[in-house]
Amino acid sequence: MTRNTERDAKRREFFDSCANGWEDRNYPLELRQKVGEMLSCLEFSEGMTVLDVGCGQGVLLPFLRRLVGDSGRLIALDASAAMLGGVAEKDAKALALHALAEKIPLIDEYVDMLLCFSAFPHFSDKAAAAIEFFRVLKPGGKAYVLHIGSREMINRHHDAHKAVEGDHLPCEHGMRTLFTKAGFSAIKLDEGEAHYYFSALK
Repeated sequence: MTRNTERDAKRREFFDSCANGWEDRNYPLELRQKVGEMLSCLEFSEGMTVLDVGCGQGVLLPFLRRLVGDSGRLIALDASAAMLGGVAEKDAKALALHALAEKIPLIDEYVDMLLCFSAFPHFSDKAAAAIEFFRVLKPGGKAYVLHIGSREMINRHHDAHKAVEGDHLPCEHGMRTLFTKAGFSAIKLDEGEAHYYFSALK
């Protein structure tokens, strides 16, 4: 078993174990409102196919459904089967995929937009994840890495919990390097105390 495989297994076990009640504990109403506000600033259109990587229990899905409409296609991917159990409750039409971000089970150029909310630090091979993001996006599509909180706050929070200790969001140079090498361009980063917004264009 490689180091990354072992780390993925431990991480998956952790998220499986705390899936019950996860959103109630971590996303109170005020925080969900901030999530909605962040998504409302992105470039959605009716009928888009959107991939939510590291979806957890699907906290983004109700907001995404309103943004893409009934004709839109939502795909929710997570490494934790227990977390994915909540997806159908959020959106009965969403497709749930039990998989790693480094091995997305979709054909090339399948999605119009890719979102990764509060999950990128937890990917063992971030370079491979960025390459997969690029592969599954249609030309002209965008990948977003989003957080409620700054990079420093996120990294500090993860280091306070042994199961995810060391799961860090890379620095700006690191993020730009990862996504540039994957093939992306027009990379933008906007960070503040209460938000982290990263986008890259295919």
